Amino acid sequence: METVEIIGKLLPLLFNMMGPIGLMPVFAALTAKMDQPARRRTARRAVIFAAAGVLLGVLIGDAILRGWGISNASLVIAAGVILTLSALRGILLPAAGASPPDSADPGTLAIRPLAFPTIVSPHGVGVIIVFIAFLPSGLAKLTVLSVAGFILLLDYGAMRIAHWFMAKVGMTPLLVLGAVFGILQVALGIEMVLSGFSLAGRP
Repeated sequence: METVEIIGKLLPLLFNMMGPIGLMPVFAALTAKMDQPARRRTARRAVIFAAAGVLLGVLIGDAILRGWGISNASLVIAAGVILTLSALRGILLPAAGASPPDSADPGTLAIRPLAFPTIVSPHGVGVIIVFIAFLPSGLAKLTVLSVAGFILLLDYGAMRIAHWFMAKVGMTPLLVLGAVFGILQVALGIEMVLSGFSLAGRP
């Protein structure tokens, strides 16, 4: 898989699963009672914890998959199943709204629920792990991590403007984007499942 192809497939997937679409309304609600400095600290800490979680998940997950000797066909099918089910869940079961807690400690909120599981969603990090394990070259693996890092930067920027966006623009564009990316994710997931079965059938 070439670098451009990796970016073309992985970027929209992570944008939908780990990106600003689901993060902005959650961040705006959870930090509604904070002042601007506290919001900035919370956003910064959430991204740092999320980056550490992605790296740790990749290191552990890749080592386990390599140790088990799982075939490329199985990895592709697993990624397709994850993509399809997570997208269907997002389309059919809208996420519950977040309520601002009575005691909004920036350090606590940055870890949970912002970094985990809002930014580093289980299906998002699972897809990253599968891509890392499937791709053989170091450049390809670096590309995957770079795409994940770019999404985290987008998330930080999204958190910085979340209150303005939700007040001036609202949820409608996010819902539309979520539906569009969700349908694309379902299609790509089904395509990956079919590709995996095709790989498994080759001699």
